[in-house]
Amino acid sequence: MKILKLHIISFGMIEDKTIPLGDGLNVIEGDNETGKSTVAAFIRFIFYGLDKAGREKYVGWGKPGCSGTVTLQAEDRIYRIERELLINRPKDKISIVSDTESVRTDKAPWELFIGVPEDVFVNTAFTGDPGSTVGGQGLPEAIENIIFSADEAVSTKKALKRIDDGRVALYYKNRKGGKIHELENQVSELEYRLNAAKSSAEQIFSLDDSIRTRKARLESNKAKIEKINMQLEDYDTYKRMRVLEEYKQNEKLLEKSNESLSELEEKYGSGGFLPDRNFYDGLRTLEARAAEMRERSAQASAKLAEAELAMKGSESAGVLRIASGIGGVGALKNMYEGLDGKIFSYKKRAAVFFVLSVPFIAASAGLFWLKLIPYAAGCAAIALLFIILGIVNASKSSKLNKGLDKLAAKLGADSPSEIPELLDTVTNAEAVSAKKAAAYNEALEEKRETDERAAELDDKIRTFSSRYKEVGTSGLGALITETDGILNELSNAHKQIEMAQYRTRISSENLSGQSMEELRASLHGSLKPDELAGFKYDERRTELNLLLRQNESIADKIGTEEKNFAAANATFTLPATIYAKLQNARSELEEAKENYEAYALAYEKLNEASIQLRNSISPTLASDAGRLMNDFTAGKYDALGISNKLEITYSGGGMTHPASTMSTGTQDIAYVCLRLALINMIFPKKVPAFFDDTFARVDDTRAQNVIEALSRIDQQTVIFTCRGREGELASRAGGRIIKL
Repeated sequence: MKILKLHIISFGMIEDKTIPLGDGLNVIEGDNETGKSTVAAFIRFIFYGLDKAGREKYVGWGKPGCSGTVTLQAEDRIYRIERELLINRPKDKISIVSDTESVRTDKAPWELFIGVPEDVFVNTAFTGDPGSTVGGQGLPEAIENIIFSADEAVSTKKALKRIDDGRVALYYKNRKGGKIHELENQVSELEYRLNAAKSSAEQIFSLDDSIRTRKARLESNKAKIEKINMQLEDYDTYKRMRVLEEYKQNEKLLEKSNESLSELEEKYGSGGFLPDRNFYDGLRTLEARAAEMRERSAQASAKLAEAELAMKGSESAGVLRIASGIGGVGALKNMYEGLDGKIFSYKKRAAVFFVLSVPFIAASAGLFWLKLIPYAAGCAAIALLFIILGIVNASKSSKLNKGLDKLAAKLGADSPSEIPELLDTVTNAEAVSAKKAAAYNEALEEKRETDERAAELDDKIRTFSSRYKEVGTSGLGALITETDGILNELSNAHKQIEMAQYRTRISSENLSGQSMEELRASLHGSLKPDELAGFKYDERRTELNLLLRQNESIADKIGTEEKNFAAANATFTLPATIYAKLQNARSELEEAKENYEAYALAYEKLNEASIQLRNSISPTLASDAGRLMNDFTAGKYDALGISNKLEITYSGGGMTHPASTMSTGTQDIAYVCLRLALINMIFPKKVPAFFDDTFARVDDTRAQNVIEALSRIDQQTVIFTCRGREGELASRAGGRIIKL
């Protein structure tokens, strides 16, 4: 593609201006602020349009927009691109006309004639002042940046660092920080909150269900309580009706009881006397005294008979006869005591000797075991002596004991131990005989007195009984029995009267003051007539109390549960809300993980692509740029080397040197060579190359070489400059000069 003519209708400060361009080298020359950069921007406008900032900059003050045309040659045909931008129109008006007809296409001008986006075109075909852009020293990085991003200022290394920074921002290398770590913590927290919310929801639902159930039970119990209260009231009314009926019956019963008592008093009364409890108690007292007198009389008779028998004989006669033969009872007693003392003495001695023999027996056995035979024999002899002495004393004690047994048998005692008591009895024999005579006389007097008192008591009984009737042959007992029967009848009559009076009084106290008709009218009808009689009042009252306690307990529980329900509701969050946040957090976490993987993959692939790109383009760039460098430096640098890291080297003095050792101007020339080589490499179609004050730092000699080299290449070039040097050099080389 070659641009033949520019026609600026209105663009920036330029209006209605035509600029023709030649096939090869073109120099647009003008002082500063004469519109060189505006012409360059106009070319970009025709192919790519203007962004918002461009509109604000290049739409003239008070103008509706900007417009112009570019005439160009492409593939042996002439085309004119017309473009009009109006600020009140959303899209530019674009027309493409060939030398024969209008071109209908939905493609933009750059797609038809350039083939690369605007940023690639600007950063390759448009070369500015190296001092104001990347410059020659940063060329290797700029080349890589242009190929990757179409912008020499967008660093691949920076991109890699940004990717790595983005990856690290998502997840720290120690896995303890970054957005993913935060999201994982957030997901864990939301999961915990979701489980807590579910638990709270279950608690709230449970409390709500429990409250509703308890309230329903409370209402049911209230209905039962109301029914039971009505039944109790009806039963109470029924009881008052019964009390009223009972009161009337008790009045009749009291009247009848009084009549029965009057009949009994008339039947058993005699001469104005009616047997009473005092009369009965008097009869019983007399009967008791009569029984006592009979007992005392019997005792006196028995005592008299005993005294008479005692005087007829004595049990101590045989003992006295034996005692008289040995000097009396005292001598007999001394003989017993002497024998008993000797027996005890002999027994004591025998026991002592036997005890003394035991240690000598033990000593003899021990000495014998120790084979001390002489000493053992001595101890055995002593032990034998003590045993013999014990046997002798025991034998004497046994003989004396047999003699004492014989004495007891003669005295008539069962054992020797009874002899002392028997001797004491015999000692008192004479005194006993005198006492027996006195006892007889005393018993005889007592019997006489008892008989006299019995006769007096009989007189009293006849006198006391005569108040009611004479005691006949049936005796006092029959009178007491008869009187007891009368008193029982009278007592029963009085009890009936008292009971009737009590019932009448009680029933009168329980009267409500209402008539039977009023009581019947107050019934609720909650109980049928046949149910009233069998109504279990206590059970229903117990049931009522139970229901009241239940309702009190239910009300307390409802109050507690309502407080718990309100407290739970105050901090409750719907699980669905938390679940939505959890899903968002999980989605964000998944996205962050995917981004992390994408960052990692992008970093890996970008790094690999950078290495592969450098490896693939280095030879081609080195060849094309070296050829251009040879022309631009008049053979001083006939070759450029470009490593797989896109670092520029050159040969000199038989050695390879880095581009940093070149002069600044030479580095700028190398920069231009590489830009032209890049245009040939990445553009699908040949396009003009534009240089805006690119050679400002190049000295005159190198500038002449560059201008001559540009005039020889098969490519349209346009140089914008504010100096006359580039135009003068271009005119010598056969280029076209356009002055603004």
